[in-house]
Amino acid sequence: MRKSLKSLLLRASKWLPLRIIPLDGILRQSQRVSSAVASCIFLRDWKLEVLGRPQFFKHQIDLSRWPSQPSRWSFTARGVYAREDMFDGCKVLDLCCGDGSYSFLFFSDIAGTIDAVDRDRHALAYARRQFAAPNISYHEIDIVNEPLPSADYDFVIWNAAICYFGEQEIRQIMKKLIAAGKTGMKFCGMLPKANSWVDHKTEFRDRAAVDGFLRQYFGTVAVREVTEGSAVSFYFQASAPFKHAVSIISGVPE
Repeated sequence: MRKSLKSLLLRASKWLPLRIIPLDGILRQSQRVSSAVASCIFLRDWKLEVLGRPQFFKHQIDLSRWPSQPSRWSFTARGVYAREDMFDGCKVLDLCCGDGSYSFLFFSDIAGTIDAVDRDRHALAYARRQFAAPNISYHEIDIVNEPLPSADYDFVIWNAAICYFGEQEIRQIMKKLIAAGKTGMKFCGMLPKANSWVDHKTEFRDRAAVDGFLRQYFGTVAVREVTEGSAVSFYFQASAPFKHAVSIISGVPE
């Protein structure tokens, strides 16, 4: 069927002016329009705050501006590093998923099941509109006070949002995610270097602080420090969880 369709299209191309239609130019112009629209959305949401202070970031803004602004590559790192060891059919928990873009763009092609969790119903409504997939289930959950949606996860992803929780809250969440993971579960994510952001409750000053925090819970820890323009981020992967660690931890760095 595919061969016959291809053959038909090849024959049709001899009669249609496909060679003179500037498809590459059209694509380039469409990218410019997309970038301009994305910049307007960023201005509306983050500079003017027309709809109030944003509680999640729309990563379609990054996707649209990246072709014309190569320095904006860093948003991809969270997805690339997090999926590094994923395998076909794995079960993934995406904590504080925001707009759902990472679950959809980086995990949905390989994971069997993804539970994407956030407490912001507006973020989840956006995610369901923009980044729906048969293997992604979006859940409105307060991960501090409510149970996680399932168990036996192969991978737990927590990108950037750890900083928005206090010390005791982080302990409670870590206890839950370790209990919900398989013995071989991997915990992956990203943390920004301490920058005194107004909404941050917990920050990590250096790579050693991130490593020390994670080693309270996991036997194997790897942390990468990556410079992203004017910002610095820590990307971590941790495995071999201590099932008893949640009862003996001493806290997380301020």
